[in-house]
Amino acid sequence: MKRHLEAIASLYEELEFESALDQLATARRQVSGPDDDFELSLWEGLLMAELSRTEESAAAFTAALFLRPDAQLPVKVSPKVSNQFESLRKAVKSTQLTRRGVPNPSPAPRQATDAPRDVPPPSAPPRIASPSSVGTASAPTAPPLQVTQETRTSSLRSKAYIPAIAGGALTVAGGISWALSRGELSKLRNADPSLANFADIDRAASRGRTLQAAGVGLLGVGVLGLGLATGMYLIGAPEKNLAMQMGTDGRSALVYGRWP
Repeated sequence: MKRHLEAIASLYEELEFESALDQLATARRQVSGPDDDFELSLWEGLLMAELSRTEESAAAFTAALFLRPDAQLPVKVSPKVSNQFESLRKAVKSTQLTRRGVPNPSPAPRQATDAPRDVPPPSAPPRIASPSSVGTASAPTAPPLQVTQETRTSSLRSKAYIPAIAGGALTVAGGISWALSRGELSKLRNADPSLANFADIDRAASRGRTLQAAGVGLLGVGVLGLGLATGMYLIGAPEKNLAMQMGTDGRSALVYGRWP
């Protein structure tokens, strides 16, 4: 152990604190008694203090001082470390005195005197309330129980926007299709130059009929969707709960409020 302590001291002087901690950890495995434990704890506190690890330094110093309360540091240290070490020494000694149970000085015995003592007059007997006074006492009034009005929004109304959007889109598409069919009809009526033969005329007429049928169908479905959305919105109107208050004056129950 002496060889390890000399190596730790040498590394401490060379400011190789981390290497000294490694050497200290190796020496810990060869501790043979309280003396070795004291020496290693003291050096561990010094090394931790130099590394600014204050809490670990205090713990190591405290362990060493519990073994030897009057111990001194093996090397010269900064005033900060010295003050910390002395503060821990005082705390350790105070704890040891408390554990030993040092008795407190007993108070001096009181001397008997012949002076008369003042005897307090007897207290008045408690006053018992009569039954009539108990009956006339006002009973505590309980605070009114208030039921607040709640408004619920039906889930049906909250989903009315779905058929509304779909119906609007289909209505717009039907209007466009209907307008295109009117364009094909206008070509046929005005003898558009693009209709050079009977095949062109037949194709224009077929397109017009197809667009017209699609427009009418889309408009119908779109109007139906808008009607469905309107129905869902009206049927799913918010529901209002009962709004009332209940209370008591000590003798009777009161219920008042507004019914839906």
